[in-house]
Amino acid sequence: MKKAFIDQILLGLFLFVALIGLGATISDNMQARDKYYNLKKITDNAVLTLAKYYVKIEESTFNAEAVHQDMLLETKLGQEIKDTIVYSWDFVSEPNTVTATISNYQEDTFWLKFLDLDFLTLNVESRATITSVDLPTPTSDYSAGLAPFAINDRTFNIGDAIEMNYSLTADWEYSDKDTFYPVITDCDCDCSFALSNKFDFSDLGFDVDSCDASLPGCSTSGQSEFSHYSNMLSDIYDSSQSINFENGKTETPICLLGTYLGNDYSTWVTQINHLSDGIFDIIGPSGANLPIEMDIITLNSGAIANGIVRVRVTDYEIVDNGTPSNRSIKLITEVVPAKTPEIELVY
Repeated sequence: MKKAFIDQILLGLFLFVALIGLGATISDNMQARDKYYNLKKITDNAVLTLAKYYVKIEESTFNAEAVHQDMLLETKLGQEIKDTIVYSWDFVSEPNTVTATISNYQEDTFWLKFLDLDFLTLNVESRATITSVDLPTPTSDYSAGLAPFAINDRTFNIGDAIEMNYSLTADWEYSDKDTFYPVITDCDCDCSFALSNKFDFSDLGFDVDSCDASLPGCSTSGQSEFSHYSNMLSDIYDSSQSINFENGKTETPICLLGTYLGNDYSTWVTQINHLSDGIFDIIGPSGANLPIEMDIITLNSGAIANGIVRVRVTDYEIVDNGTPSNRSIKLITEVVPAKTPEIELVY
């Protein structure tokens, strides 16, 4: 009986220790699970914040990450992982992605320390995709990739055919609905590029008080400036220059290129020659890259940019020889649905 009594005590002790161990394990693992979900909320919020900033505010990964870093300071856990969270962007794969990772986070244990397990290691990651989807209309307030051209506003319908003829900014008329004009990005107010006095980007957050169209640099023929613009056409098209009319944001000032350009036949001929070279840089030799789609700025009755229309360039006509009056550039286009960025949390 004594042995049986001792066995019962030992069994009781064993069950007690086993229950304590089980409870300790469950307690520490529940604590670690809760911490994992809190970390996952941080990485989920990170990728959504980064993606939204990039597509809605400005295409700057650096500034997007800085904004989220500031947000982390608002919570104790955020402050703890601020220097260990890693952001990664993929603009090569389709769809584009942004990922946030917290690796090897060590959650201290209490009960498991008695089992020589001082901490549990947690690894957390979230990813969001950035894709472009069609809108039901051809016009929008946002573009993540402008073409270096503008066209006067009108009623645009998906499927409309527009044969856009190039014309000088100096000859701008709102009634010319099938005309496209040269647009330059990162333009200056001091006439390194002439600002059209009919075009204003002050509502996009830039100080234009110092702009002065009477400066000496604005009184030249403008051929060298136009030559530079023509060489920049493909760079502007490929640079994914963004503009957002909804919140008044653009990466750089955008303006019509010069009111003074093309005041004589010589300048007109020079423009056609330079512009045809620049357009071929976009559409490819003999139009090899066609068809291509592009976002074009629309101008209101005051020549102020008021939105975006998306077109598909299907063909072209360039006459760059003969008398100046016969030289011309035409882009044959079809109006297509505008694009808007869509963000989705993958995991």
